[in-house]
Amino acid sequence: MDPEPLFEREDFRRIAGQALRPGGTALTSLALEHCFLAPGALVADVGCGRGASLDLLTGRGFRPIGLDPSPRLLAEARQQGVTAWLVRGAAEAVPLRDGTFAAVLCECVLSVTRDPDAALAEMRRILAPGGLLLMTDLYLRDPVDVPAARVADTVLDCSGLGSAHLHCLLPDAGRGARPSGCAAGAVPRAQVEERLRRAGFSVRVFEDHSRLLAELAGRLLFAGFDRQGLGIGCSGGGRPGYFLCIAQAEAP
Repeated sequence: MDPEPLFEREDFRRIAGQALRPGGTALTSLALEHCFLAPGALVADVGCGRGASLDLLTGRGFRPIGLDPSPRLLAEARQQGVTAWLVRGAAEAVPLRDGTFAAVLCECVLSVTRDPDAALAEMRRILAPGGLLLMTDLYLRDPVDVPAARVADTVLDCSGLGSAHLHCLLPDAGRGARPSGCAAGAVPRAQVEERLRRAGFSVRVFEDHSRLLAELAGRLLFAGFDRQGLGIGCSGGGRPGYFLCIAQAEAP
């Protein structure tokens, strides 16, 4: 029998919170503070999971639409009273109209997509001219980059999570082994920005929030999560970190 996906474990959910990612909706709120979205703006949440950010967006007076590949997570969002329109679909093939949205959220999604370039192209396609992409995700930091709390030089393997909505937790892997799960999709900042440029975005904000990754990892370990049970992998190519990026859709 396959092991229970991490996002389905109640003990993980209690620690990670409704958003199931480092920083939760507090980091989403911070991202929104960088933007000047008009009341009633259409916002797509690509990889919406259980809808934590959708509730936040609705509460801020925006009109959000949530997209996720997981039927279970979408069903939970409905059961928990999320009022936004929910759509099943993948980031690489977004079933939404061209040029419609003022902003797109992409929170802990790009590193676990099969084709990040296709996903970014889809997000660019549905954005109106000048629209904003608000993205948080795992990336690989240079060893001399912005310091963050370190937790035992490890990175969580998120393979088998079952959704494009999760989440590597433990910064800094041991040396030499290849990454797996979310860690396999983590790339250096320069590569993140190059992907955005190729997709037609210009980066407006890039912030390191790796401490949030370390803090969630510490809570999991303190709660008794076993490293073997979590599926610890290794980074090999740099220290995993966590970033917030705001990018703007350039004119075609």
